[in-house]
Amino acid sequence: MSPGECRVSRPAGSARVKILVTLLILAGLGYVGSKLIPVYWSYLSMQDPVKEAAMAASRPGQEAEARANLIVRAKSVGVALEEENVEIDRDGNFVLVRVTWEVPVDLRVYRRTLRFRIENKALTP
Repeated sequence: MSPGECRVSRPAGSARVKILVTLLILAGLGYVGSKLIPVYWSYLSMQDPVKEAAMAASRPGQEAEARANLIVRAKSVGVALEEENVEIDRDGNFVLVRVTWEVPVDLRVYRRTLRFRIENKALTP
């Protein structure tokens, strides 16, 4: 070693501890992601069916059929909707379709119910 160099010695186990902590953090993020990503993917997948239901419901007398088709489409993307979760309102020249649902998420130490709401308007013909 030359006179200007300084060598810092680390304890032998510190690198292993850092690797272990990093792996634990990555595993935790992977676990949380595996619980949350499918829930939010279903939310994003419901955007188009709600828009299509609003367009279908804008035709006179088609609200019941639009609601039934929306519930079927929701099941295909993993969202369990009931009749009361789908609201179809007429407001002047517009039809508003509002869909709400809840998904319980259990992360073992943290439990929460996520609430989703999608609204879409369509102009009546």
